[in-house]
Amino acid sequence: MSDRGVLLCWHAERSGTDVLERAVRALQNRQIEITRVLYLVQAGRERELPLKVGGAELNVIEVQLDDPTKHSAIYDLVRLRVLPLINGLNMQLHINVSPGTPAMHSVWLILHAGGAFPEGTRLWSSQFNQETKRTRIDPVDFAVTTYLSEIHRYSQVKPNLAVYEPDAKAPSRRAAFDRLARYAKVMGAPLLVLGERGTGKTRLVETIVATLKARSKVVTVPCGGLDSTLAESFLFGHRKGAFTGAATDRSGVLKEADGGILFLDEVQDLPREVQRKLVRVLQDRMRRYRAVGSDCEESVDVELVCASNLSIEKLREKLDADLFDRLSHLTVMIPPLRECLEDVQGDWVKVWRECRQGTNVPFDPPWSEEIRTFLQQSLLPRASALAYHKG
Repeated sequence: MSDRGVLLCWHAERSGTDVLERAVRALQNRQIEITRVLYLVQAGRERELPLKVGGAELNVIEVQLDDPTKHSAIYDLVRLRVLPLINGLNMQLHINVSPGTPAMHSVWLILHAGGAFPEGTRLWSSQFNQETKRTRIDPVDFAVTTYLSEIHRYSQVKPNLAVYEPDAKAPSRRAAFDRLARYAKVMGAPLLVLGERGTGKTRLVETIVATLKARSKVVTVPCGGLDSTLAESFLFGHRKGAFTGAATDRSGVLKEADGGILFLDEVQDLPREVQRKLVRVLQDRMRRYRAVGSDCEESVDVELVCASNLSIEKLREKLDADLFDRLSHLTVMIPPLRECLEDVQGDWVKVWRECRQGTNVPFDPPWSEEIRTFLQQSLLPRASALAYHKG
């Protein structure tokens, strides 16, 4: 019984569909039945292509690619045009990396190493022997795990969620994410994420940081919305009778976050009394605290992540000095979009697809030189990712 799958590959301009047909047959010899082919062809060239090749349905995807030797152009094209088409596949994906230019081969390997393809995707290299007139197809053993692959796995689970692309184009954003990847791997140490309002800090923590820390549970506390008189009880919990209205014991959000991440958003808005008590929690990795009205301490396994829209200098003025010292060792500044104009189009595509409702709205957003010019010239005040406003 053969496995059924989908094959993704480029059209071989010089050899036509012969390369594809030989590859499909070679896979059949390996008991892999290709029922559908996603066939990338360069737009603007006249050619006649069959509806089926080797018994597999041929789905032609015309792509605008002026220079098939330019790595960056191929990478952007595959990431923006092709990846969204394969996220919903219900069969195993196979990719023949051989057809096309050397730059195309490299891009397949780079994307694979970055975890961009669905789980279980298999890469193949096909070679035609002119003497024997036979095609050999071999699996590509290129198993590389990077922090990008960890993030892309999350994106595959929720493909329509507008999250930052970690392999950003803009140097400032790329540097911030590289730093974030290093710091998030330091377990037990608080992480501080800074950035203007609208830079998507909340979503960044709840997606990328949570993935890097391998913590599926994130308990988010918007500190600015806390009642100053109840903040301590809300965070640390209380015992029955600890104060008027404490009719029962209550576990705070610190206990709720046990085994996961406690995310204090706009941490500067925490009342000073709570800030001082939080210092005790951060004194060692036991994460010890005392609920309001309790005679004994409890311990939790919590990774602490904080965020603020203030600069590091202003945050120092707002926070308790001891708390600031403990939070500021691992600090990442997320730059606004006006400093990352190279990523405008990618952000626009992600946000469009998340906001898209119904099939009557195109899957791909409108894009033109006029839109590009407007976004490139706009000051983009208080914005980092167009509509990453949920952070």
